[in-house]
Amino acid sequence: MPPNPNSILHVEGLTKRFRGLTALENYALDLEPGEILGIIGPNGAGKTTVFNLLTGLIEPSAGTIIWKDQVISYKSPRFIASQGIIRTFQNIRLFNDLTVLDNVMIAAQIHKRYGLVATLLSLPSFVQEERRLESWCMELLDLMGLAQYRSRPAGSLPYGEQRKLEIARALAARPELLLLDEPAAGMNPSESWGLMELIRKIHDTFNLTVLLIEHDMRVVMNLSNRLQVLSYGKIIAEGQPQEIQTHPQVIEAYLGRSAAYV
Repeated sequence: MPPNPNSILHVEGLTKRFRGLTALENYALDLEPGEILGIIGPNGAGKTTVFNLLTGLIEPSAGTIIWKDQVISYKSPRFIASQGIIRTFQNIRLFNDLTVLDNVMIAAQIHKRYGLVATLLSLPSFVQEERRLESWCMELLDLMGLAQYRSRPAGSLPYGEQRKLEIARALAARPELLLLDEPAAGMNPSESWGLMELIRKIHDTFNLTVLLIEHDMRVVMNLSNRLQVLSYGKIIAEGQPQEIQTHPQVIEAYLGRSAAYV
């Protein structure tokens, strides 16, 4: 299948097998700039496998991933991140003993403009670049409502604020495509709704393209322009949220009674 000419990301025939077990089979995706695409499905459906393949954490058994006309199917995670594809994880990955600001600064280092010698000797280029990165990271903390915590250890933040910090770290790497893996996990309804509004603000502010895995149906239905539904490693439905809510296979496989009120 030829790529959609408007796509920023084209995925075709993507398959992943683990010792004979097929986690993902013949997965396909065309993602246009600025879209928010939600990926939903029951546990074990293959959602996180998609993210792991797109970001190079695992290699595909078959298939092709094309990012802006470049094949990245077997590229390293660092290379893929340097091209603007950045993700968060289901389980928060912070440096708990470092400050909130330092956590974001570390993530921003992927785009640093100085070398080892400048760092070791604290040359003016190093000092200037560190100031630039710190200013950028403080902008992000302010956007996320975390600026007042800049000097606190990341591990001391309330759970919901740690979730926001994880997203701030992803933004520090200046993504074009942001992959959010269950960002509202563990949040109460009020917190998850607030996070949804924050993700929308981030999307609009930075003109991002977003891939979203989320079990909170209220969040994913309200935030996404388009949805894919996975079951047992295969796409069983794709379309706008209102179409997905009434799709018989989706209701049977995943939404169930919740389809009546999401």
